[in-house]
Amino acid sequence: MQFGRRRVPISWIWAASILLVWICVSVRLQQPLWAQQTSQGLVAFGALKGSDFSASEAWRLVASQWLHVKFPHMLFNALVIAGVGQFAEVRFGRWTAVSLGVAGGTLAQLVTVYALPDAYISGASQAYLVLCGLVLLTGAVRSVWWWIAIVAVVAGAGLDLLVSGHGTIKPGHLVGFAVGSIAGLALKLTGRTS
Repeated sequence: MQFGRRRVPISWIWAASILLVWICVSVRLQQPLWAQQTSQGLVAFGALKGSDFSASEAWRLVASQWLHVKFPHMLFNALVIAGVGQFAEVRFGRWTAVSLGVAGGTLAQLVTVYALPDAYISGASQAYLVLCGLVLLTGAVRSVWWWIAIVAVVAGAGLDLLVSGHGTIKPGHLVGFAVGSIAGLALKLTGRTS
C-alpha cells in the first residue's frame, strides 16, 4: 500500500488490523471499547483453549494473535509491532520481517497449546517478541527501536514473572523471542541485513 510516493509499512497495517479486530469484537460483544473481553468470549472469534485444540482448527493459531483480553495489552502489542516491526522491515525487507513475525507467533501459539493445555490462548505478544528478537540480534544499538525492543522484552518478561501468577516466563513468549533471535542471527551471519 502506498500513500503518495511513500509505502506504508506492512507492520503498521498489521498493527492497525489488531486495533480494528479489537473494535469489531467489542461491537459484536456489545461492550465499551475499553472494557475487558473474556477469554471464553474470544473463542467464538478464534482464541483457543489448549486442551480443546485439534488440527482441524489450526487456523486459530493464527487468528488468536489478533485477539486480546485487555485493551492496554492489545494497544501495547500493536504499538510494538508497528514500531519495532517497521524497523525490522527496513533492516530485513518488508515481507521477511512480517512473515517471520506471524510465523514465529503461530509456532509460539502452538507451543503454548501443549505447554499450557488449561490456558486460553490469544494475543500478539509472541509475534512482537519474534520481532524484538529479530531486531536485537542485529546489533543496531544506536537505534531508538533497538532500545524500545529491549523495553518491550523486559516488559513482557516482567508481566509474566510478576503479574501472570505463574512466576515464570510463558513458554510461548520464550519461543517467540527465540525464533526471532535465531532468525536475526542467521540473517546477520548471511549478510541479509540492509
